[in-house]
Amino acid sequence: MTRVLVLPKWYPWPDRPVFGLFCREHARAAALHNDVRVLAFTPERMKGLYRIWDDPSEPVPTTRLVYKRPLLRPAAMVTQLLGMRAALRRTDWRPEIIHAHVFEAGFPAVLLGRQLGVPVVVSEHFTAFQRGLVRGLDLRLARYTFGHADLVCPVSEDLRAQLERVQPRGRYRVVGNVVDPAIFFPPAGPRAPGPLRLFNVASLDEKKRHVDLLEAFAALTIDATLEIAGEGELDEKLQRRAHVLGVADRVTFLGGQSQAQVAERMRAADVFVLSSRFENLPVVLLEASATGLPIVATRVGGVPEIVGEDGGALVEPLQPASLARAIEAVAARTFDREALAARARSRWGIEAIGAVWDEIYASLSAGSTRS
Repeated sequence: MTRVLVLPKWYPWPDRPVFGLFCREHARAAALHNDVRVLAFTPERMKGLYRIWDDPSEPVPTTRLVYKRPLLRPAAMVTQLLGMRAALRRTDWRPEIIHAHVFEAGFPAVLLGRQLGVPVVVSEHFTAFQRGLVRGLDLRLARYTFGHADLVCPVSEDLRAQLERVQPRGRYRVVGNVVDPAIFFPPAGPRAPGPLRLFNVASLDEKKRHVDLLEAFAALTIDATLEIAGEGELDEKLQRRAHVLGVADRVTFLGGQSQAQVAERMRAADVFVLSSRFENLPVVLLEASATGLPIVATRVGGVPEIVGEDGGALVEPLQPASLARAIEAVAARTFDREALAARARSRWGIEAIGAVWDEIYASLSAGSTRS
C-alpha cells in the first residue's frame, strides 16, 4: 500500500458540491488499494497567507487549504506552495507519491515532489488544450509540468495527442475517468410506456451547444420529451429559445442535480444526448454507459473512445439536423442495456480504474513507468 497525496486543481467544496467531482472519484478509486489523502486548495483575497483545516465529511481523508491570492500570480504561487508545505507539516504522514489533477496543480506538485524526493504523476482533464486556450504563462507551466512529472495521465487518447504536442519529452499513459457502478446501473424492469425520453446533463454554457440540442429536438418527427440537467449562465437564454422553437412544453430544465438524481433519470430515459463543441472524456457519458443508456453525441475529443456503433451514434458538432436524424435512428434500434453497462464497468468502473492506479503507483515507487 502506497501513501499518495492527491493535489486536485478542481474538487468539490461545501458551496460547490459538484465542482471537480471527477477528481474526487479518481481519489476514491485510488484509495481502494492505497493510503490516499487529498489536499484540496483554492485562492482567496485574505489578510493572512493561508487557512488550513480537515474536512471529515469527505469520503477520502481531505485537508482543505485556502491561500492568499495577491495581485501578481507568481506571488500567489508562492503562498500556495507555502500553504501546501504547512498542510503537510501538520501530521507525521508523508507521501510516497504525489498525484496532481490538471497542470496548474501539477506545477506545485512537481516542486513538492523534488523537495520531498518522491515521484509525481499528473492527470490531465482540461479541454482548454483542445480549444487552443493554454497560452503564455500557462503554456510554459504546462510544458514544465509535463516535462518534469514522472508520468502524465491524460484521460483520453485524443488529449494525449494534444499534450504530446505541448511537451514531446513527457512520459504519457492514458487513464480514463471513473464511474461508480453502485450509483449508475441499468433499470431493473422494462421501459415504462410513453413518448421517447431524451436526457442531457451538462453545464449551461456555450461549449455544450444546448442551442443545437434544442434545434435538433424541435426537428424530430417522433413524439419525444427532453430533460436537461445542469446550471449555467445560459439558463434563461436557452429557456427563451425553447419557447421560440415551440418546444417549451416538452422540454424540462431541471437545474443542478445530484449524482443519485442523475442516475435515476438516466435509468428512466431512452437516449442520452450530448451536443458539445468540445469534450475530453466526459464523465456523463461514462455514467450513461454504466446505466446501459444508448448515446447520441458529437464526434469531439475523446467521445469516440466511449461511444461505438453498438452503443449509439456520433455526429459532427454544430449540425442540429444531423443530430435529429441520429436521435431518430437510435430510437428505432434495440439495445442490450445490461451488456452496455457491463462493458462500461470493465473499462471505467471504480474498481477497474482503482486497479490501474495501484499498478501505476507501484511502478512509480519501483522507479519505472510505462507509456
